[in-house]
Amino acid sequence: MPFPEEVVKQAFERAGGQCECTRRTHGHFYIPCGRPLVSKNRGRVGEGGWEVHHITSYGGDVLSNCEILCWDCYERTF
Repeated sequence: MPFPEEVVKQAFERAGGQCECTRRTHGHFYIPCGRPLVSKNRGRVGEGGWEVHHITSYGGDVLSNCEILCWDCYERTF
């Protein structure tokens, strides 16, 4: 299921408008990607584009299971 909009808003605020990805396979080595994101660019490819992603498939649609990823990191998770 998709995340409720309130959860997305809270996650984006928590992320400080930056990509939260820490995947080694993306070259971040436990340090967040940190790419700057633009709030209105959710679901958009390109500069400032981003999307929400479930950290685990079984954790539900809650803030603790939600991460904000730049579009590049988001596409690489699949």
